[in-house]
Amino acid sequence: MINERVGNSFWSLGIAERFQRAKARQFDEARIVLRQAVEYVINERRRRPTDSADLLAMLMGARDEETVERMTDEQLRVEVTTFLLAGQETTSLALTWTFYLLSQHPAIRERLEAELDGVLGGREPAYEDLPNLPFTRRVIDEAMRLYPPAWGFSRQALRDDELGGYRLPRGWLAFLMPYVLHRHPAYWPDPDRFDPDRFLPERSADRPKFASLPFGAGPRQCIGNQFALLEAHLTVATLAQGFRLTLVPGHPVEAWPLITLRPRFGMPMTIERRRARH
Repeated sequence: MINERVGNSFWSLGIAERFQRAKARQFDEARIVLRQAVEYVINERRRRPTDSADLLAMLMGARDEETVERMTDEQLRVEVTTFLLAGQETTSLALTWTFYLLSQHPAIRERLEAELDGVLGGREPAYEDLPNLPFTRRVIDEAMRLYPPAWGFSRQALRDDELGGYRLPRGWLAFLMPYVLHRHPAYWPDPDRFDPDRFLPERSADRPKFASLPFGAGPRQCIGNQFALLEAHLTVATLAQGFRLTLVPGHPVEAWPLITLRPRFGMPMTIERRRARH
């Protein structure tokens, strides 16, 4: 009876409803801040036009192929917001998991540092250096295999189909899980091991094209995949050349599959400066 009365009194107070309203209010407030920030960027560009051929300029200048009309203000805001959110969180998570794995595999980290020191000699990396940093790129590819920021997504059937022996009616959703696919032993021997060299050309030649889907595939593949890889490649080269990031001892690490794949308890690291070996 005591537990029942306590339970009834709790719900009668409406605490749960107030908590939900508080979370909704926080969400609405955050959405307003984001909208205002995006609108400010767009309005500033209109107020001060530039000849820069950046992403915002391309979006503002884009025209519909059939109507030749530009985007409405609302369409432009949605597009900029999408690029802003999708372009920063996924890349930051890819970098987070990359430096976590490097901190847990000293031999691979030292090999990465040796490549950076040999190619860069202590200077900042440039776009032209990236072809000469293949191991750095393989480290990133392997980190995204083990911890793909876009860990799962769906595709809608445009017509009745059959998938793996199962009927898929028109309009139904098929869910793809790169996190599971990337650890399938049929495609990835010893799948839980961090091994960047599994992306060497000779070891990738017989692997099915869609065994790795960190950015999706087909016409709905992430539009920013090449930019994200370029960004990650340069960032890892810059940071790993000058610093070592080491996970705080004893800190628990657990993959948390929300919309993106986050570390459930964060990823606190200590940063140690290092000198390039010439």
